[in-house]
Amino acid sequence: MNQSLTHPFLSILIRSYNRLPSVLEIIDVCLAQDYDHYEIVVMDQSDEAHWEQTKAVFARHAGRVRVIRARPLGSAMAKNLGVHYCKGDIVLFMDDDDLPLGTGWISAHARCYVDPLCIGVSGRIVKKLDEPNQYRNRKRAYQRCLTYSFYKRGRDFTGIDQVKKPVEWLHGMNSSIRRSYILEIGGWYPHVTYFDEHSFNFKLRKALKPGEYLVFDPTPQAKRRYNIPGGLDKRNTSFNSFLKSQMKYYHWVVAHHFPFRFFLLYPFVLLDSFIYSARWLRKHSRYSDKIWMPLLGTQAGQYVIIITGFIILPLLALRYLISPRPQWDGNVENIGEEIDLNALKV
Repeated sequence: MNQSLTHPFLSILIRSYNRLPSVLEIIDVCLAQDYDHYEIVVMDQSDEAHWEQTKAVFARHAGRVRVIRARPLGSAMAKNLGVHYCKGDIVLFMDDDDLPLGTGWISAHARCYVDPLCIGVSGRIVKKLDEPNQYRNRKRAYQRCLTYSFYKRGRDFTGIDQVKKPVEWLHGMNSSIRRSYILEIGGWYPHVTYFDEHSFNFKLRKALKPGEYLVFDPTPQAKRRYNIPGGLDKRNTSFNSFLKSQMKYYHWVVAHHFPFRFFLLYPFVLLDSFIYSARWLRKHSRYSDKIWMPLLGTQAGQYVIIITGFIILPLLALRYLISPRPQWDGNVENIGEEIDLNALKV
């Protein structure tokens, strides 16, 4: 059997923004792995002041870590640029607000690719290593794991403890993909703030050949660190900004790949987008409004914000209906550079 299948070379791509201690934790986990055929690539987007303080720390890892330096690019473009510099047959994604668990994390991803028909893998996302399945309805969670809703919204359920093959999409972290497919389909669409995984997965599913598949495997596990703000700081984003991100996703991604469904069901798509944003604000957001919440309290303030958002929803819809979809040609040349860590040594 081809050696690249039995023992593939993996690139661990870590996207980072001003969080050196968190990145170092991930690097330490990677260096303690039971797999020996991989590289660590840090996609650093920290500001200049932070970079001046941390570049010497990265220099101490010269020979074990590669660092790509760029201005803040956003989730999708950071992946596009990072993959451009990766050398592995497989790219394994990790963000600096998450943490791989266990010494077999890389090998658990790698062994899936022994099957040449396996194109991508999503691993389990947990709060601690080998935690029990927490879903009340396990059968329903399994059925919905990494599937799409009727309106093409991605459903996660990545805490299940069973292999599921195939799945419809791959998560943004603790997932791995054959690099050749990323290059073939042009990577991620960078003009959508959140939900960038789906701009890639819609194209990937169309590119799969007969028999090829994406799989969810619970063996490679990663911890989502809720005490660290994500790179996009989604939990502190305002309701209006989050709603706008929904509009961008539906008008620029879903409408592009599924135009008939999008326009036929347009009023329902808008309602689904608004309900999702309102539920996010009520259940998951840490956003604190400067006017309504101090005046009325958190709960009443949230209701006022939601009602205001419903009033402006038609205007937002009109804005994105008449605005042209920003184009993306896949070009990442001259956006960032690889840092010579040996040159940084004192």
